[in-house]
Amino acid sequence: MTKDLPDITTIAKALTVPAKVQLLDQLMDRRGHTLLELAHAAGIEPQTASYHLREFLTAGWVRREQQGRFHYFFLVNADVARLIEQFSPSAPQPPVKKLSQTRSTEQMRLFRSCYDHMAGRTGVAITDAFVAHHWIVPDQDKTYQVTPTGHQFFLKMLSIDSTVVAQKKRQFTTQCVDWSERRHHLGGALGSALLQTFEARDYVERGPQSKRVLVLTDAGRDFLREHLDMRVAE
Repeated sequence: MTKDLPDITTIAKALTVPAKVQLLDQLMDRRGHTLLELAHAAGIEPQTASYHLREFLTAGWVRREQQGRFHYFFLVNADVARLIEQFSPSAPQPPVKKLSQTRSTEQMRLFRSCYDHMAGRTGVAITDAFVAHHWIVPDQDKTYQVTPTGHQFFLKMLSIDSTVVAQKKRQFTTQCVDWSERRHHLGGALGSALLQTFEARDYVERGPQSKRVLVLTDAGRDFLREHLDMRVAE
């Protein structure tokens, strides 16, 4: 490899170590996790988790924040999260051994966070509803354009000013490939603003086991039914 080109071997090495991928997956809920929480979730020793996390810190994928005597780790690189989601559809599915594992997998497929936006069947359905109402339009460059009526919807119904969101330093919208649905859901700054609003308004809650799992509340179902013509099963 030419020395002046980006060194992609760090990424390649991370994706070939199951424990590293497990750690990154846990961090994809964009929340802070302690070393012990991450090690337990990944099924590895704390010393091993600490070693991997130091690599992520050096690479700039993760940041560490101290609160009292606790250290919390946060995923700060959206490109890493997107890369994992994009590779997931091509990966073979592991055999299911326990009923609880089946339930957890189904919950992830139904509704989850993809770093900082909504994914899974429900996330894709929400994106489809936005397109069907002509609030966003898929573009050739794998993004979405917000229409004038879409801008009014986001502003009036969700208090999201898409013109302000578009001025952020990150990409405004992306057509993010959903690993379980093999279709696109809305990502980027607008997708992040939507998830933040849904959480702030208690339209969704985080799952009790995996914080990446999203659960629609009654208020959330009412909103989707009233404004997006969506019927989501209990």
